Amino acid sequence: MKPYLAGATPILPVLVLTLFFAAASAMAAEDEGGCAPRYRALVEAARVELRGTGDTEVLIVTDPLCWHCRLGHKLVGEYPDLYGRVKVLFLPGRSFLGSDMAAWVIEDVAGTDRLKPLLDFAYRDLRQPKVSDLDEARMLILAQFTAAFPDMLEGTTLPDLFLRLAKEHGPRVAAGAELARAAQLPGTPILIAGDTIVMGYGPEAWLEALAAKSVCP
Repeated sequence: MKPYLAGATPILPVLVLTLFFAAASAMAAEDEGGCAPRYRALVEAARVELRGTGDTEVLIVTDPLCWHCRLGHKLVGEYPDLYGRVKVLFLPGRSFLGSDMAAWVIEDVAGTDRLKPLLDFAYRDLRQPKVSDLDEARMLILAQFTAAFPDMLEGTTLPDLFLRLAKEHGPRVAAGAELARAAQLPGTPILIAGDTIVMGYGPEAWLEALAAKSVCP
């Protein structure tokens, strides 16, 4: 099995993508694909987890506002028999201003029965704020969540919730994103299933990687 596969949908402009796959091919010769320590560190850092009915462990590096990530999220939801658990690591894209707030909100409900509805909302209904100020974009993202889930504001206010999420989850999400960059992952989505890494989204490539049921030693 090839440890590095390209999804049908690219995640970078053509020139940069070409250079990246050349680098990825070189790295594949040097390590163990998705089982290499740099990638296992990402699995350990990921706090959000979804359960399936299969046996294997999968990691998705993702951004809720990335369209191709949304397609990947939908596919994973449709094939729970192909994995035992999916761990989610957020890599907020610089072009998706405010998406780190979505990651903070999702991380806040990790391990609870509120995770799936908020996660699905993020990957299905969130709209990209049309602003250039980071904190304004974050507030607009949070406002969309609280409009859909009013109970988020029980006992608090929107500004106070903003500050709490930033304090409790901002550093961890940023640290996970930095790990992803240190592992030379250039963007989202990326699927790591055993020793296979799929760069970008393509349904056939993702299904092939999941169906292989590869596991790391």
